[in-house]
Amino acid sequence: MGNTAFSATAGHRSSDGVPAGRSSWSTATQIMVVLAMAVIGVKPFIDVFGAKVPEDTVDAGMVATVIGALLMAGAFVAVAVMSKRLPRGLTPALAALLLIGLFSVIDLLAVSARDDFLQIFTTTHVREIFGPYIRPEGGIITAAAQLAVGFAPVALLAVMLVKPEWFSLDRLRWFLLLVVIGTVVHCVIAWLQVAGVVDYTYFFNEPTGRVGRASGGYFHPASLGRLLIFAVFILYAAGDRLRLSPLARYAVLALLVATSVVSTHRITIVCVLFVIVAFEMRRLPELTRQISNLPFRTAVWGAVVLVALVIVSAIRWGAYLLDRALFVLTRVGSLNPANDEFLHGRGQIWFRVAEVWQDATPDIWLIGLGYEPWNTHLDPLRVFVVWGFLGIVLMAVVFVNLWRLTRRLVGVEARWMLTVLFALVAVNALTQKPTSYSYFMWLFFLCLMLIVASFPRVTVPGAMATEASGERK
Repeated sequence: MGNTAFSATAGHRSSDGVPAGRSSWSTATQIMVVLAMAVIGVKPFIDVFGAKVPEDTVDAGMVATVIGALLMAGAFVAVAVMSKRLPRGLTPALAALLLIGLFSVIDLLAVSARDDFLQIFTTTHVREIFGPYIRPEGGIITAAAQLAVGFAPVALLAVMLVKPEWFSLDRLRWFLLLVVIGTVVHCVIAWLQVAGVVDYTYFFNEPTGRVGRASGGYFHPASLGRLLIFAVFILYAAGDRLRLSPLARYAVLALLVATSVVSTHRITIVCVLFVIVAFEMRRLPELTRQISNLPFRTAVWGAVVLVALVIVSAIRWGAYLLDRALFVLTRVGSLNPANDEFLHGRGQIWFRVAEVWQDATPDIWLIGLGYEPWNTHLDPLRVFVVWGFLGIVLMAVVFVNLWRLTRRLVGVEARWMLTVLFALVAVNALTQKPTSYSYFMWLFFLCLMLIVASFPRVTVPGAMATEASGERK
């Protein structure tokens, strides 16, 4: 393959001794990588102008997501052709994702044979939390597209393992800053909603009326929550690599935490606090030492300024933040799993799915329906409904493979960061569906790349690809 592809330029070399054709190919591939990373960074800004509706629409954000995924896949193919190899360490994840995609094809072909079973989900006598009726064919195609686009960064991670020099910290820094700044933009919009300047787009229906929930430039607070969770993680994991002063970092963190509270999105608040506690507890001894070494006058003035800021914030926003906090704590429906109102009706969905699946045929148990006829609000259940028991196993293979590979690539001091990152996905999956949200997975992979680039276990050239392939020197 190599002789055929590069024979036309075999006698021409660039200034660095690399064959001219291959150098051009490498440059074009790097451009694809940069553009793909840029799409990840600018996506929050594009979403500001997207339609504020509950269903998926073909808007600028969706177009950008598809373009980004195609760029990631294109870079993967280009690197494979150029280097004639791929890191074997990612083979299980890639194979598992391809098999899940194959299940979607089989499910699409089996729609007519399953018509009697699928009729169960056409009923209109279900609560709003179950979601609107979805046609099987359209639902299967959508679920398959979400899988392909959401996990497209696996290809980008594979490129990073072969060409780590293309993912330098200086380059990653700009994309990480774009995500953080984009999150701040959505936070500003959320607070403008609180102030009544921008209209709310999502409401809770309460006996006393509709209660608006801050969602930034998105329809639902959960979409804002994805940005908040990963922006907080980036600020901590990147640290000084973002070249932000400690004051600026903590000011942004305070904004992100306050915005998570006013969004009243519980799982977002839990995840944000989880990240903060995980990082701050590890640095508490060092922080205590730094504070104790401060000059007395500096410490006093710092304490005075901090107390003043707290008092001013409490006077200006305290009542509202307290009201939002009480809303989060008291508006949870029932906490009894056997009650239909468990977690605002989620229990009813879960028990209804369990009841319906008693009549499912073995093929449905094994490879699922290919789509989610009811909104499950629980990612493991969603994966089971869409791709069956085998889908659960294969999705576990994907994450276990990613965990083992990246853990092998980073130093011991950074492995706890990986633990926090993977735990965020698990916690979010308890009431949300992170693997079905493309941008959630994109930010997850961006954070994976941040950790691998920031805390490599080995630094010699080419060692990352060697480790990824499972070889030892």
